[in-house]
Amino acid sequence: MSDFSFKRLANRGDPLADAVALRIDRRRPSHMMDEVVYLAKTEISVYQEFIDQLNTHPGWLDWEQIEHARRLQSAFHHARSIAIFSGSLLEGYCQNRAAVALVTRGHLHHEVIRRIHEANYLIHSLNQTDSLRSGKPGYRALAELRLSNAMIRKSLTTRGWPEHYKCAPLSQLDLAFDMLEYGYLATQGMERLGIQLDQDDRRAIHHFWRYCSWLYGLDEALITAGPHEERALYRQLSQRQKRVAREHELLAHTTLRCIGEQGLLNIPNELLQSFSRICLGDARANALNITQPPGWRRRAQFYITANRGATFVHYHIPGMSGLNQRIHRYLSRNITVPPQAPERPPRPLQKIA
Repeated sequence: MSDFSFKRLANRGDPLADAVALRIDRRRPSHMMDEVVYLAKTEISVYQEFIDQLNTHPGWLDWEQIEHARRLQSAFHHARSIAIFSGSLLEGYCQNRAAVALVTRGHLHHEVIRRIHEANYLIHSLNQTDSLRSGKPGYRALAELRLSNAMIRKSLTTRGWPEHYKCAPLSQLDLAFDMLEYGYLATQGMERLGIQLDQDDRRAIHHFWRYCSWLYGLDEALITAGPHEERALYRQLSQRQKRVAREHELLAHTTLRCIGEQGLLNIPNELLQSFSRICLGDARANALNITQPPGWRRRAQFYITANRGATFVHYHIPGMSGLNQRIHRYLSRNITVPPQAPERPPRPLQKIA
């Protein structure tokens, strides 16, 4: 992609979601989505455009590939969750200038808590059958996050966005890296945790996140056609980050601590830290000052060895597939924690003129 295209996308948000965000109040993402659906039925205009875009299917969409990838990601849900929480999110913070801006304004804890719960909500929603079909949990989760991003973008712009960033808050490039976190980086993290997928399965997972990118509001120039383009995009976006700053290190350490405090993964903090070094790689982990707790590397390696064995069974011993799936379901049920239902009842919808 040319430098001109990158500069254009760096200064662009999500025009359709931004237009919707101008006319609704900020609240829980699920409530904002309910309001948009209501207003689309009563006022049409930009609300209906937003819903129509979400319900438009690109010509390359293959539902069989989508469902195959969903089953695959669900089978290895425990490893994907660890890879995302201990690796992908932390690397994403090194790219996201909006997160750094929130931290410098004193929103560190709030920003981290919001982000890890959004990630937990999304990955659990996408594991459900037909999750990306219109109105289903995964489809809705992506639409809600899209509205939430537009609201944050509006808030940061209103308060005064620093010109030295030379990009829009939560720009198209930031959104593209969000999708790489859950797709490319999560798959790479799974491989470092012992889940070695074949080429067909990697292509299926890429196709799954390609359609997620469409629903997430990415510009078509950033929606890659295959794993090779996805890898190239990751390299291009990674080059934007010149160095890891103090703010990135603070975000990474706070994220690891909050995952334990919020109980999103049922593993000790020391083991999570060991997984983080493995998923990020030594160079990135050292830059973020993530140390290796003494004595926990061996336990992490035991988990990796078990995953390698499970992957071998998955591909080479069909007769054991049923037992293998039950083992993975047991691990996912005992390692990952699904998002909790909101305690407060939803507020009544109000029509906004």
